[in-house]
Amino acid sequence: MDEQTLNRRQILGGMAAAGAAGLLGGAGEANAQAAAAPTPDIGASQPPQITDVKGKVAYITGGSSGIGLGIARVFHEAGMKVVIGYYSDLHIGDALKQFPANDPRLHAIKHDVMDRDAWDRTADEIEKKFGGVHILVNNAGVGLQAPASTGTHKDWEWGLGVNLWGPINGVRTYVPRMLASKQGSHIVTTTSTSGILPGSGAGIYTVAKIAAVGLMEELRHELRNTNIGTSAFIPGLTSTNIGQSESYRPESLKNDGPPAVAPGAQPRTPGAGPPRRPPPAAGLAPAFARPQDPMVVARFVLNGILNNDLFIVLQPEYRAGVEARCNALLDSMVSFKPLPPELTRGNVYRTPIYQQEIAHRKATQARDIAGT
Repeated sequence: MDEQTLNRRQILGGMAAAGAAGLLGGAGEANAQAAAAPTPDIGASQPPQITDVKGKVAYITGGSSGIGLGIARVFHEAGMKVVIGYYSDLHIGDALKQFPANDPRLHAIKHDVMDRDAWDRTADEIEKKFGGVHILVNNAGVGLQAPASTGTHKDWEWGLGVNLWGPINGVRTYVPRMLASKQGSHIVTTTSTSGILPGSGAGIYTVAKIAAVGLMEELRHELRNTNIGTSAFIPGLTSTNIGQSESYRPESLKNDGPPAVAPGAQPRTPGAGPPRRPPPAAGLAPAFARPQDPMVVARFVLNGILNNDLFIVLQPEYRAGVEARCNALLDSMVSFKPLPPELTRGNVYRTPIYQQEIAHRKATQARDIAGT
């Protein structure tokens, strides 16, 4: 069964189920009206824009440790020319030791993703070294723990500056270059479980990551008929040094007083980062180990690019929470009387990307990802 057929069946099935539910009396009639309306032909999802990465060029921000380094190693292993962007000199020496000495397919660039002007300089340097970038991974991030309710302006500037403006700057720099190249290209942004499910206590981080997920969704909508694929990468707990983020905070954005604490919460130890889980049980499959190994995570990222997955989500244990969040929103939209037929006409879906992604995922569910 092709994706387009699955798309149409998914829409019809969803409408029929909603109509049968008969929520709060009149809502059932409204849903029945919607089910009777013509089903839009939304077409198939955007096909993969990169199906073979060998010889392609990738730029990974925040690539000197953790998830970024794992992605760099997996990409290099797959035959790509890899550019590692890094902010601090602390880890880059050890990172480069993970690759053959003087490897002609590896290049490192010191790059502050908050610096807008530096993005063009970095892109020019990469093009001079390897040619145009085929894959951009907006991976640089900081694990700011400040709450949304009490965080300072400096907390907001730093947290949004790296975790949201970093990816925005990358998109602003590379979308025009990728479109001009007319070659298959892809943009991945590393987000977080907090980008789909608030509640970690790190409020500013959550706001930035939710916005970053939305950025990638909007890019999928806008770029789905171009040569650029897009993915929101949503990792769970992974072995990284994100807990040391405060040590990289620029002097100009450091707070004068103690770290902000949410009302009623206990003060945190500076630099402690999020709480850690116990080591994984022996014999647990790599994909289900917590925290996850960056190399395992990176193999899912590469597979997601090759399949042009809109969402690359690695923590199924939060499915119940995500369902509760989505259902809370849906239940808040229940009608108390039948909707006028005029409101059920037109483009009530706004974009086809979600139904397309559902069909795409159902059609490509069986995957063999080595090392995971």
